[in-house]
Amino acid sequence: MPVVRERLLEDFLELVRIPSPSLREGKVAKAIIAKLKEVGADDVEVDRANEAIGGEHGNIIARFGGSLNVPPVLLNAHIDTVTPCEGVVPVVEGDCIRSDGTTILGADNKAGVCVILEALRVMKEDSIEHGPVEVVFTVAEEIGLLGAKHLDYERLKAKCGFVFDSGVPVNKVVMAAPTQKNIKATVYGLAAHAGVSPEKGINAIVLSSRAIAKMKLGRIDDETTANIGIIRGGRATNIVPDLVEIEGEARSHDERKLDEQIEHMVSLIKTEAEAGGGRAEVEIELKYKRFFIGEDELPSLVARKAIEALGETPIWKKGGGGSDANIFNEHGIKTLIVSSGEQNPHTLSEFVCLSDMQRATMLAIELVRSFGELLLSKAS
Repeated sequence: MPVVRERLLEDFLELVRIPSPSLREGKVAKAIIAKLKEVGADDVEVDRANEAIGGEHGNIIARFGGSLNVPPVLLNAHIDTVTPCEGVVPVVEGDCIRSDGTTILGADNKAGVCVILEALRVMKEDSIEHGPVEVVFTVAEEIGLLGAKHLDYERLKAKCGFVFDSGVPVNKVVMAAPTQKNIKATVYGLAAHAGVSPEKGINAIVLSSRAIAKMKLGRIDDETTANIGIIRGGRATNIVPDLVEIEGEARSHDERKLDEQIEHMVSLIKTEAEAGGGRAEVEIELKYKRFFIGEDELPSLVARKAIEALGETPIWKKGGGGSDANIFNEHGIKTLIVSSGEQNPHTLSEFVCLSDMQRATMLAIELVRSFGELLLSKAS
């Protein structure tokens, strides 16, 4: 099962040099579609998610037949990146690839794309027995999982999947992720001249800061986190600010804890605003729902078999972030998150090691093969 290191590197360097910020994935999508056809996809189509989210390109859906008569398995990575991603200059240093330090690298998640492409090539070249494969490369993951949320699920038959969007070690499996809710609050005070008649004003920044100062934020417990990330307000130093916008979030693997944390944050914002003579309006938005895949469920059994085939033991982890896996699970596709080898994502020091991508590619091959073998053994 030779993973061609040079080919994997060539694919990766090509794709990271193509800028693909969220909603502007058109150029990289064109390159990926060409590669999917080159590796033998039975068909490649693009859905219309972009029309719903205002992007250049929809999600890419590719189908590959198999020699085993079993249902298809889903493989996923996303093709957009965070910014800055214009003018990426990949630097190869021994086994690892990084950017020149002025941009992100884009291993999140182009490493995942390349891992899946190389796995498909090797399975074809080595005539590895496997069942059908559905590949979904999503857009706009980095700005709220928008591609996955607007994916046309009627086009998919898979009920088990693997998202290649996690770091090292390659035997790590993310089998749970939290629910996230966001809050957006507008705190209203009363404008006045800050030098002439400040006592006539109600300072919306002060009201907001009192609320935030009393909030439980950061790591609440081993299942729950909360953060205030954006504060906007004020027009000039000589005006008592009459309006402040606050944006924050909370995440938890426990729905009750999440609701309690959100209520805690909302209550403080409203209470402190009213106590100071102002008022507040708060909106709550569900971003995505939690998932949990037990070790005795099919995706985990497949992952265990695949990782053990590589001579390793799976490391089961609960994640703290959201990914396309949250959305796939909401739509009835039981999905785990596995490694693509990426490290330090969303930073200028992002990097990936080719040996990790090779191991992730071998894992992808074993996942597809193990999925077919397990289903056949259950049927016999």
